[in-house]
Amino acid sequence: MRAVHADEAGSWFIRGGLAYADFHASGTVAINGQQVPGANATVRHNTGFAFETGYFLTPDWSVALTLGAPPTAKIYGAGTLRSAGELAEATYGPAVLALQYHPPLHGRFRPYVGLGVNYTLITQTRDAAIKHVHVDNGTGVALQAGVEYRLTPRFALFVDAKKIWVSVDARGLAATPAGDMPATSHLTLNPVIWNMGVSYHF
Repeated sequence: MRAVHADEAGSWFIRGGLAYADFHASGTVAINGQQVPGANATVRHNTGFAFETGYFLTPDWSVALTLGAPPTAKIYGAGTLRSAGELAEATYGPAVLALQYHPPLHGRFRPYVGLGVNYTLITQTRDAAIKHVHVDNGTGVALQAGVEYRLTPRFALFVDAKKIWVSVDARGLAATPAGDMPATSHLTLNPVIWNMGVSYHF
C-alpha cells in the first residue's frame, strides 16, 4: 500500500504545545436578585497546554478538534466590587471543533484559518469571597488563524490564535451585613487563546 503523504486528502495531523488564554472578560453581578450598581467581574489570564488533532478532507480543507489540559481561571471583583478581591476559581476544559482552510502554497510556511464552535466544560470550582460557587458550562463561536513552519515534510513548528466568544452563568452566596445572600453573575469571557508548539503530519 502506498504511504499517505502529509496534506493529502485522508491524512492526519496533531499539534501540541503551550497555550496562553488572554481573557477579555466582563460581567454583571446581582445580589438577592438586585443588580449591584457599577459591579463587574474579571478573569485573570492563565497558561496551560493545548492539543489539536485534524483530518484532511481535501488537500486544502481539514476538520480539527482542539482540547486543552484543564487550567484554573481566577475570577475577581471589578468596579464597585474591586475591594472584594478574588470571588471564586473555576477549572475548565476548553474544546474547539473547527473547519480549517489551508491555502495551496508551497514552501516552508503554511498558513491556515478556521471557523468553528467552542464548548467550555467547567470541571471544578473553588470558593473565595463567594461561597458554594457553581459555574455553568458555556458554548460559543471560535475563529482561528495560524501558521506552520515545516522543518521536514512531516514535522513543523506552529503558532496559532483562536478568538472565542463565550459567556457563562455563575451563582453562589455572598456575605452581606444582613447575612449570606444569593449572588448571580453573567460572565462574558471572550478569550484569545495563543498556542505554540510542534506539529506532526501523517
